[in-house]
Amino acid sequence: MYSFLDDMPPGVLGLVADGKVTHADYHDRLIPKVEAMTKAGPIKVLAVIHNDLPDYTLGAIWDDQMFGFKHWWDVTHMAVVTDHAWMRVALGLFSPFSPAKIRIFGLGELEAAKAWIAHPT
Repeated sequence: MYSFLDDMPPGVLGLVADGKVTHADYHDRLIPKVEAMTKAGPIKVLAVIHNDLPDYTLGAIWDDQMFGFKHWWDVTHMAVVTDHAWMRVALGLFSPFSPAKIRIFGLGELEAAKAWIAHPT
């Protein structure tokens, strides 16, 4: 399921993924939120991925790919907060190909991630 962090500055989407992520999560929650925010221009994203790695349904995996392609240029910076080692490796491999500047933080560094996404360097 996706939930949102309320204490983010304007233009920053604070996203939390945990448990099971479904097609409905994308269409009912994430896509409307991002599309409303990107009407004002590019956004920054802070994504928190808890240790109970999200379980994505097949529909959600497809939605994730299509969503990423559609909003490829809409995200300028991304802070990913996770303790998953494999995700750190995957993001390290992916980040050179992304137009967004990506920085990875551990779960204990949420406040540092919030500070960085508010004023990225």
